Amino acid sequence: MREINTIFLRPGKEKPVLNRHPWIFSGAVSRVDDGAADGSIVSVRDGSGRHIGYGYYNGRSRINVRMLSFGDRFPDRDHLHHLMIVARDKRRSSGVISRTNAWRAVFSEGDFLPGLIADSYDGHLVIQILTLGIERMREDIIGLLAEVFSPSSIYERSDHAGRSIEGLSDRIGQVTGSTPEEIPIVENGLNYIVDVHRGQKTGFFIDQRENRALVAGIAAGRSALNLFSYTGGFSVAALAGGALEAVSIDVSEPALTMARRNAGLNALEDRSAFIAADAFEYLRDNVLPHDLIIIDPPAFAKNKESVPSACRGYKEINLQAIRKCPAGSLILTCSCSRFIGMDLFQKVVFGAASDAGRSVSILYAGQHPADHPVSVFCPETSYLKSLLLHVD
Repeated sequence: MREINTIFLRPGKEKPVLNRHPWIFSGAVSRVDDGAADGSIVSVRDGSGRHIGYGYYNGRSRINVRMLSFGDRFPDRDHLHHLMIVARDKRRSSGVISRTNAWRAVFSEGDFLPGLIADSYDGHLVIQILTLGIERMREDIIGLLAEVFSPSSIYERSDHAGRSIEGLSDRIGQVTGSTPEEIPIVENGLNYIVDVHRGQKTGFFIDQRENRALVAGIAAGRSALNLFSYTGGFSVAALAGGALEAVSIDVSEPALTMARRNAGLNALEDRSAFIAADAFEYLRDNVLPHDLIIIDPPAFAKNKESVPSACRGYKEINLQAIRKCPAGSLILTCSCSRFIGMDLFQKVVFGAASDAGRSVSILYAGQHPADHPVSVFCPETSYLKSLLLHVD
């Protein structure tokens, strides 16, 4: 018989859990069994002692419990296996796998496996374990990933900043098989090289796939400026779509080196330019002849406390672009900060347009693609926001 410790919720705090929200914050907890160790599976009970479901506990985190199952279903290996099968089948049914060999296989709360990320690059899985609860299940998780997705290899990139909050150190390295230093991928008919060992996140911003396709569809005859360009995904898409030129701006020389290679891989280097610079400084110091501008910065807001300063950053970068771009320009502006919702992001862009004194219309609003599903019970995990703007 399993020895399962219990956490008890404060009276009235059980409603979100009954509605299948996976997060239980510390303020909702009234009591925790003395034997409940950080990272262990616990039974969650309401104020009257009624069992609601199971999750993993970490008293160090503001989110004390992340739910893995609701009702009497215990989150054993069979349950985890079921969740991964469903995750795989979602990707198949969405059509994502048939269109690209770079896709997200497991997306944390979106696949009801909070704390686990797995990306597939040409059959090689790159995983991120973000929480202590998933860390404690690591052996089962790796075995199930291998069983369900049959990858050529598994490489771990558990170097996310959030691990320190969970009391975990970083882990990077080979798990199974042999993962190449560089993996070629194909997306929307275009070729890219992904460095999963040293690149940002798991090596490539898979979540911007649909936006790259959008840019390719609107780029013909335009001059593109790709801010925070990383390895040049948007630049390649713009050029492939008929842009007259694409200028990639990034502070990282290694990222720009890869961007040059990606342009060359698609025979687009003759219309490409690469500038190592801070995007904010570049916008302030230069005239903008470009009429297609992509703004895809890193997450400015890492937590709720940083939201005000993040909004100032988003406003400034959009203000400079809107103020300086030619009439008739298109701007694709993005935020990947989970703590800034679409409503707030749109207000920030409104403020930038108002201060710039330009007439601006929203032509399109989007989020991450189908291989980054969002649980209807946890809309907070919808982190990527994008707006396509027309500037008169």
